Amino acid sequence: MALVDELIRIQDEGAAGVLATVVEAENGAADAGAKLLIRDGRPVAGTLSEERLAAAIVAEAAERLKEEKSKLVPLRLANGASVEVFFEVLPAPPTLIVVGAGHIAVPLVKIAKILDFRVTVLDDRILFANRERFPDADDIRVGDMAAELKATAITPSTYIVLITRGHKYDEPCLREIMHGSARYIGMIGSRRRIKACFERFKNEEKVAEEVIARVYAPIGLDIATETPEEIALSIMAEIVKVRRGGEAKSLSGK
Repeated sequence: MALVDELIRIQDEGAAGVLATVVEAENGAADAGAKLLIRDGRPVAGTLSEERLAAAIVAEAAERLKEEKSKLVPLRLANGASVEVFFEVLPAPPTLIVVGAGHIAVPLVKIAKILDFRVTVLDDRILFANRERFPDADDIRVGDMAAELKATAITPSTYIVLITRGHKYDEPCLREIMHGSARYIGMIGSRRRIKACFERFKNEEKVAEEVIARVYAPIGLDIATETPEEIALSIMAEIVKVRRGGEAKSLSGK
């Protein structure tokens, strides 16, 4: 498929991709201006024919996509040739999964939609998870929350907020997502309850420290929140911080 056609397809499907362009190359390693489009971890179109360089570009594209930042990157091939490649990141639209449809979820969904997130709400109570409470949500699903998460496609463009009505619901949900590829996982709760939760994961289930460290808990930025609306703002601010690489102080200490 032609490069332009594949770029249009990626946009129409709301997928993610990386367009790599050779800017400069030593010793004839590649032609300046050669391009390679990567989607789902593999080349799908382009004019680059050098296999060793293509493999290096695919590997680097995965890192660029995680950061969602375009960048000029010097690559050195096995034969010693140096190549400069510009990686243009084409991120998928960000998706927010709100697990728990309580009082914080309502303003959280509204703020997320203002920020152009695609939003899914999960809860096991139809009295809470319904179109009347969440008119702006893209998807509302009622059922066992951990099972719903397990059945959900989660990508590096996915941000997950656990704000259920208690840790007996949060913890099964966390088990389903903490080893996955979500860009952000935040869990509400007091420091005492969060510490106890993490200790159980480490000591009883032998979950690695680096896996647990991915979770933002307590959730949100430190802006001295009091109301549900302020908490929702704090959570979305932390998500934007993670997405854009900001340096504001999180309640979790990250």
